Amino acid sequence: SSGINAEYGAALSALSAALECYTCGTVHNKPTDIQLASFKRIISKLHMGKCHEAAFKECSVKEDECQRVDVKSGLQDLNAPPVGATVYKCGQSRKRERLCRTLKLSAQLMYHVHLDECEVQACSGDKCFVP
Repeated sequence: SSGINAEYGAALSALSAALECYTCGTVHNKPTDIQLASFKRIISKLHMGKCHEAAFKECSVKEDECQRVDVKSGLQDLNAPPVGATVYKCGQSRKRERLCRTLKLSAQLMYHVHLDECEVQACSGDKCFVP
């Protein structure tokens, strides 16, 4: 019977283990200095840094999935073409649908940044950030 107990124990600890997600941001294409500075300011306000191997953290109890958010924005540089950026974060599946609307609004209000495009998806494994 010890085998059954061991399996039960393993299942329980798997349930109680908190979800861990990468929490970081990266800019694609070739951002201008203005765009890069703007992006860095935004992700530091979100308590994130650049994506690297150690950039993952434990999610809160309410958060039940890792999310990948792809945005396109001029990032305050009016003379440059928009750049793409990706942010990886812990998130709530039930708020995923509304996330882009919330992000567009807060980007506009708090950072005076207009997001041209925004797409959120739940991600796991190699669909999330791969160092």
